[in-house]
Amino acid sequence: MGGRIEKMRIRANGVGVTCHCAGGGDDAIVLLHGAGVDSAMLSWGEVIPLLSGRYRVIAPDLPGYGTSDRIDGEYTLAFYAEAVKGVVEAFGGEPVVLVGLSLGGGICLNMALAYPELVRALVPVDAWGLFDRLPWHRLTHWFVHSRINDNLYAWAGKHPSVIRFSLEYSLFGDKSRVGDGLVDEILEAIREPGAGRPFVSFQRSEITPTGLATDLFGRLQEIAVPTLLVHGALDRAVPVEGAILAGEKIPDCEVYLMEGCKHWPQKERPQEFARVLQAYLGRRL
Repeated sequence: MGGRIEKMRIRANGVGVTCHCAGGGDDAIVLLHGAGVDSAMLSWGEVIPLLSGRYRVIAPDLPGYGTSDRIDGEYTLAFYAEAVKGVVEAFGGEPVVLVGLSLGGGICLNMALAYPELVRALVPVDAWGLFDRLPWHRLTHWFVHSRINDNLYAWAGKHPSVIRFSLEYSLFGDKSRVGDGLVDEILEAIREPGAGRPFVSFQRSEITPTGLATDLFGRLQEIAVPTLLVHGALDRAVPVEGAILAGEKIPDCEVYLMEGCKHWPQKERPQEFARVLQAYLGRRL
């Protein structure tokens, strides 16, 4: 494949999944994007070419996102783990380096617990699951089950200024990285019919009144694969304290903080991210 990014359509756990692929190395890296209206190319488009010279890179649109199929049932963490297992098996079933942002990071952690034989190394980025409760948990539980959450995406899609504010407040430390093109790209995604349903479904399936349905945090000490936690030092969505504590709980773990970054560090500084990831894999694979 070389440096070109090619699209491949596969079936993973019975669901049609679009994968963006590049490179042809012996070692495979699977990149998992986050939630909201994210997609493989939105989160990883700048990183894929930086990795594909040395590795075989596979970045799927998770079910419900991008051009992958949507389902009628719930989007749970267990559902996504089975889908990613199906992606790995569709590309030969050999163990992969599993990298995931936010929701994708939670899927990574769940995969390492459920299917460690498929994971050579684990790289959660600002990951879901590095906590046992969310900040303002009861209020968050109320919000995700409210009609406000049902209508949030349709409302935000009418207000580009809201998209820009969200990017600058929550996702980027360097506001100069938030250009009109990125705002337009997210607006296009958020205006797709039913764009918010997968994340709303995930939130409602995983966030209970007292905690989380899938307790990843309580099982971090069971992770038996080499792990690199990458985290934006200024992340408001998943505070950095979670990554530091998780680094103490996971037996074979390194933590790398991207100073000045928030919840989208690999998007904000892709070259730094790729350099850190390749240096880690050079030591550990």
